[in-house]
Amino acid sequence: MFLEEFYNMRKIALLLTIMALISIFTIPATAQDDMTMPDFIQHSECQVDLTGGSVPIIHLGDTSGSYAAITQPLLAGLADAAAFFNARGGICGAQILVGDEYRVDTGGNPANVEPGYTRLKELNPDVLVLYSSTDSVTLRPLVEADQIPVLISAGSIRGLYGEDAMTPGWVYATNPLYADQFAMFCEYIASASDMYPEPTIAYFGWGGPVAEFGLAAFTPESIAYCEELGVDVLDEAYAFLPIATVDSLTPLVNQAYDDGANIIYVNALATGPVRIAEALEQEGLLGEFTLGSANWGLDSSVAFLSMGSLSEADNLPVVNGLIGSMPFRWWSEVQHPAIQLLIAEADKNGRAPTVRGISYILGWGLVDTYIEMYIQTANRVGSLDAIDGVAMRETIENMVYSPLDLYAFDFQGGGLRALPNNRIVQLRFLNATRDGVATSGDDAFKVPLEGGATYYPPIIVPLYPADGSFQPAPSMLPGMDM
Repeated sequence: MFLEEFYNMRKIALLLTIMALISIFTIPATAQDDMTMPDFIQHSECQVDLTGGSVPIIHLGDTSGSYAAITQPLLAGLADAAAFFNARGGICGAQILVGDEYRVDTGGNPANVEPGYTRLKELNPDVLVLYSSTDSVTLRPLVEADQIPVLISAGSIRGLYGEDAMTPGWVYATNPLYADQFAMFCEYIASASDMYPEPTIAYFGWGGPVAEFGLAAFTPESIAYCEELGVDVLDEAYAFLPIATVDSLTPLVNQAYDDGANIIYVNALATGPVRIAEALEQEGLLGEFTLGSANWGLDSSVAFLSMGSLSEADNLPVVNGLIGSMPFRWWSEVQHPAIQLLIAEADKNGRAPTVRGISYILGWGLVDTYIEMYIQTANRVGSLDAIDGVAMRETIENMVYSPLDLYAFDFQGGGLRALPNNRIVQLRFLNATRDGVATSGDDAFKVPLEGGATYYPPIIVPLYPADGSFQPAPSMLPGMDM
């Protein structure tokens, strides 16, 4: 199903990816030990001395339940970034705090969200960080009443724009709405009609208590947009729970096949795309489908969770070929100075390969965002004590910045609640000679891990745009010009 000649058009991007994997797994990186700030990090000038003060990063979410595979690396990224920047002056002299006392682990239980928020509110946060679309819906009216802006790397319309999808609130997402990501996925499929002449998508997503995330992209607007492009979307979504087993998913994938689908789009993370791929493999249907996903489906955790599930056809992990969104810089882009820095710091801090995922990168981006937000806000209001949620919201809505140049932070004066830039990429695996993509397990580059497991390093190959650049995803908000 995956045409090798398609990648011959992308040799430069692939070469950079290969260089990345070599650097991560075979070449020791040099950490920034001279205590100077790298030249590529350019903060606003400090007009107010904040020495003696502190800025806690206060956050709430699931770090021990179904989201743990992506949130545990976030904690590591926050810790490493805070240590790095504190050693270089913090925020105009103020120290960045990321201890356990500044966060609440909900364990993925919705009943823990409001009590956790109540506890964190006692810390008088200027800004709050959330992980989950479901939590953003629950806390949306509370943070608005308390005037506490929220940053989140998620994107349900209800969480950001309310029940009517037209009322911007106090929650700001640093990635595109999931519906917008799905629409951009359809744009890619439509642009590759030689590969997908009669595309029909079956939408799979987490349901139950996490349906706010899992079904977030399955909207009338996104479906209509896809179909206008000539990409058919089956009428009903196939919902499943994070605890779903391969056996419980086989009836769903068989039904999708019987319904005429040849593409499965999975709005889930960690085990979600893996279990769908495993179910397809078990039923002998893996070769009949293209698999797609939201940005979290392209996380390194998916490569790790699938390393013991190999396809009979090519003896590679069953997620080989997964296509989806990547709205941030990624580990493969080692020509980028921020990625070089993160690799070096992860090496210095002994971070295992399992930690080096999207959320580790986002942890660094979040800390750098805090630095710039607090510098700009303190410059405007005159002191750390004068900063509150209202002042911070003004900064969030008007700040134009690129945290470590990993993504663009610009909410356009409050006109947006989700950052729009995105790109579509494909997950492949490195070959043994480290000069191309693996065509089978026999020629794959393998990394032995403790306990006898074998890890297959993933390669991210840009598809749309082909050069790997970012462009705004189409807006699927009701009433918007699509």
